[in-house]
Amino acid sequence: HAAMACTFVTYRARSAVRDTARALGFPPGVVERLGETLDAGDASGALDASGVFDAESVEESRALVASAGLEGVEKPFRHLLRIAPQLHGIPRHLGIHNGGMVISGPPLCELVPLEPATMEGRVVVQWDKEGLEGTGMVKIDLLGLRMLSAIEDAVTIVETQTGQCPDLGALTLDDPEVYDMLCRGHTVGVFQVESRAQASLIPRFQPRSFEDLVIEISLIRPGPIQAQMVHPYLRRREGMEVVTYPHPLLEDALAETLGVIVFQEQVLKVARDLAGFTPGRAELLRRALSHKHAHERVAAFYDEFVAEAEDRGVPPRLAERVVGQVQAFGGYAFPKSHAAAFAVLTYQSAWLRLYHPAAFFAGLLRNQPMGFYPPHVVVSEARRCGVEVRPVDAEASQLLATVEGQAIRLGLGTVTGLGETGGRSVVEARRFGPFRSLADFCRRTRLGRRAIESLIWAGAFDGWGVPRRQLLWDLKAALDAAQGPDRLALAPGERPRFGFLSPRGRLWAEVAHTGVSAGAHLAALVGDRLREMGVTPSGKLPELKDGDKVWVGGVVVSRQRPPTARGTAFLALEDEGGLINVVLRPKVYEESATVLDSPFVVVKGRLQRRGQAISVLARKVVAVEVGKIQG
Repeated sequence: HAAMACTFVTYRARSAVRDTARALGFPPGVVERLGETLDAGDASGALDASGVFDAESVEESRALVASAGLEGVEKPFRHLLRIAPQLHGIPRHLGIHNGGMVISGPPLCELVPLEPATMEGRVVVQWDKEGLEGTGMVKIDLLGLRMLSAIEDAVTIVETQTGQCPDLGALTLDDPEVYDMLCRGHTVGVFQVESRAQASLIPRFQPRSFEDLVIEISLIRPGPIQAQMVHPYLRRREGMEVVTYPHPLLEDALAETLGVIVFQEQVLKVARDLAGFTPGRAELLRRALSHKHAHERVAAFYDEFVAEAEDRGVPPRLAERVVGQVQAFGGYAFPKSHAAAFAVLTYQSAWLRLYHPAAFFAGLLRNQPMGFYPPHVVVSEARRCGVEVRPVDAEASQLLATVEGQAIRLGLGTVTGLGETGGRSVVEARRFGPFRSLADFCRRTRLGRRAIESLIWAGAFDGWGVPRRQLLWDLKAALDAAQGPDRLALAPGERPRFGFLSPRGRLWAEVAHTGVSAGAHLAALVGDRLREMGVTPSGKLPELKDGDKVWVGGVVVSRQRPPTARGTAFLALEDEGGLINVVLRPKVYEESATVLDSPFVVVKGRLQRRGQAISVLARKVVAVEVGKIQG
């Protein structure tokens, strides 16, 4: 009586080339490289008709085939160029919708075609969501958000620590200190507003109310961006541009958002007020915008929209411009109700970050991976908020992060190669008292050599006061002793003596085996090199003027090249003081593509200020090598 909706995974250029090449008998290695060379995005039609594969790509592919030493492949190669573009958009296989499901009264097998899912006990309907809409069955979309679990964990931690459970549902959503924190750009970990794009927007937007949050969340969506509505809204909000409306008839629909379309519901109002669409007809237009073939679906409304608007006294060119904006807006936008629901979570997570930072960041660490940033950024941000972060400890850590007083204790689950089962075995073994020795630990936990080595390198036994390399040397004997009566492979006098690791050595080992460091920041590994290169720390950037030349550097946290940015890429770096947003124009990105694979980079560029938002426009990107780790 219940099943998941499917999705039709359709051919794109690369998959079409690969499958066609396989069918034509090209060797596997050549198939893969052909797919990369001839990946032209939206392939449709034949080569000579639409230029799907540009001449340069074709010649590169022909040279690739020739270099492979294949005989008699010219004719199959021509077939490849002819057939592959024709596959574009044709279903290749079924996938499972992220959250769509149907529920029925009669057994589903009497109503729709089904197939078993890969997960045992699950069933998939062989119709997608568009096909299911006309069946009359109950269709539900379930959206899973790890932030909900992080918030719940944070609230539980606060209750355990204080005896009082915060009632987030009773928050009035108007605390000025919460909005002060957001306006300062302190948003790492805060739902929906921690991304690079939001980090650039929020200091300019300066949200001061819940309604502001609803609009801000909705602006950073492909729809408003593609329709070029973000910057007009910001200029009008800042008083730099007069609020105007494309036509007086649209003032009622767009007054809330300063004359630009932000929410999906506004599409219905625009169609109603400008073109006289009935509510039902406007809803069909909205659905067409949400369809995966939106361009073709909306085209059916184009002439009707312009004609009806003209009958209401709207100039045809204006009507065409408005419907063009609506078409660019597409289905990539929030309904206002959706944005409001998300804004509630934004406010709740911001409130927890402000008033209960240890519990908040522990909640985030317990639900990784999630959000925009990796765990090491969450740990660094917690320290910048005044929260002490304590390392993994075999005697104190639980499986997941916990809070000890006002400090976060990292969980055993962060240790590479230990796994949930291994972490639980350590926690279970502690029920019988502290570990007396490494042999005792091995005997009681029954962990394998690799897992224990990872724990040693991660610093889980540092509380014993024994150097990590000493423990590694003793591990073989400890594992042997765990199998029977205590016996050492070497007499005490024959054991070599090892010293403690240097601070950089400890940092390197902890990051390599947990991905985070409870002590120094990762950038400390290249700190000397950054200072030699004259890098400006992130904390000093607000002191510079717009247009100043600057060198910045640190850990590469994220790279983005969204399709709406027309080839521009965005880089997030982090040093000990915080995050740095870097903008790379297409040419600079292409020149730096291989360098950006490095964990540490330095960027030469110019400072950009937009209100309180600061970024660096890159001119050059240089990889920074980690020097030899001593001790």
